Amino acid sequence: MIGDIVLNFFRFFLLIFIQVLVLNQIELGGAINGYLNPYLYILFILMLPVNINKSLLLFICFLTGLSVDLFSGTSGMHASACLFIGLIRPSFLNLIAPREGYETTLRLNMQGMGASTFLVYASVLVLIHHLILFLIESFSFLNFFDLLLHVLTCSITTLILIVLSQILTQKNREAIS
Repeated sequence: MIGDIVLNFFRFFLLIFIQVLVLNQIELGGAINGYLNPYLYILFILMLPVNINKSLLLFICFLTGLSVDLFSGTSGMHASACLFIGLIRPSFLNLIAPREGYETTLRLNMQGMGASTFLVYASVLVLIHHLILFLIESFSFLNFFDLLLHVLTCSITTLILIVLSQILTQKNREAIS
């Protein structure tokens, strides 16, 4: 129990640090600048325990988004998007759960859920997060296809980083064991 709390604190600070000091400073895409911005910090929300209290989940999601907002100057956009995925995460987990449900000790990662289930879980929540984030940013449907392209490209780059981080951490755990 205490080990999980320490691990989640470490994961929170590490992912916020990587997001703010590394990923937000990189301009990927050349001619389509700004369309390949990965938002790896939402991996923290994706990997929170299955049995977390819903109020605590929403508070953590808000705090995670607010942390990125404070360092990025985005005035609540990330907090709103994170809060929304915090609201739908429990329902979506119930939707994709096996018939017998999830064990309370299940780790929400590629190793615990299986690669295909984790990829569906992460893909849907990342797409929704990015859609909310960029809708708030543009505050308009005037350039709908431009918005959709932005959501898809950022979601793909985010998912690539999430999968790479999952593979690397899994190999590190196997090497330590």
